Amino acid sequence: MTSPTPRHGAYRPLTRRSLLAAAGVSAVALMSACSAPATPVASATASNSSATASATATSTPTGTTRASTAPATGTAKPSAESAVKELVAGFPSGVLPLMKGAEIQASSLVHASPVSTASLTASITATPADVLKNYTTVLTAQGFTAQPGDAVDGVPLKTFVRADGQEIVTVSVVQTTATSTFTLGATLLPASFK
Repeated sequence: MTSPTPRHGAYRPLTRRSLLAAAGVSAVALMSACSAPATPVASATASNSSATASATATSTPTGTTRASTAPATGTAKPSAESAVKELVAGFPSGVLPLMKGAEIQASSLVHASPVSTASLTASITATPADVLKNYTTVLTAQGFTAQPGDAVDGVPLKTFVRADGQEIVTVSVVQTTATSTFTLGATLLPASFK
């Protein structure tokens, strides 16, 4: 026995395939109505890419890498430098002194306006608590205020601020066996680099 052929205009239950097809057609129509023409987007992208800064990097015999970024406008150009196993030239060691007994792994500077950034990664045979205690003493003596909390997601970390929040130093520590590796990251005003 064969099933009767549905008559024109008779009710047909919607199948999953027909629902998905209808949803797809609706989505395409909606995206077509809401999206901008391709030509203006392409020309905007082209003009943005022509205004993108170009970067060059050179390496010196000491292992220091210097990169400079030249923006398309006449503003001051930021410069970046990094070094392995030593402090990069101009590092603000007065603000971020190396903890006694620590060995430098890497350091870097990015000079910009109105603030510049500096970072230092080093390892030491001290506990994370000792590293945080050391830098709390050093930084608060310079007028930084320790922020609440001593860890983020279980990683020992302390943040310090001064100059109404314009200068920020973060100290984080990771311990592996008997060695602690700590990173100092700082955003500092130009006077801190003198």
